[in-house]
Amino acid sequence: MEYSKTQDNVRVTLSDDTFEGYNGDYDPNDPDDQLLMRFDVYHLVNGDWEAVDNASYCTNLPNTIKPEDAERVMGYILSEVADAVRQDISIKKRCERLSWIEV
Repeated sequence: MEYSKTQDNVRVTLSDDTFEGYNGDYDPNDPDDQLLMRFDVYHLVNGDWEAVDNASYCTNLPNTIKPEDAERVMGYILSEVADAVRQDISIKKRCERLSWIEV
């Protein structure tokens, strides 16, 4: 599952395609594990979406997140990082903090 939200030339995605769980790799045989969402930040440069350095983090958000909650989370992440991305300022610390985001 993947969600995406774009603001001008900055994009945030939420996806579960990295198969991460609470303790690293998702273990479907562990009833206490959950498939988690990862967010990634991209910048549109010369017509191509480029991954922003140090802007890909696993969250504690389950892959069962509602679409409206995913939209709200991505909007919040964009509000926190978009200006810095456009100004080519590192967002590593912001993204580390944002990895703890909840709905």
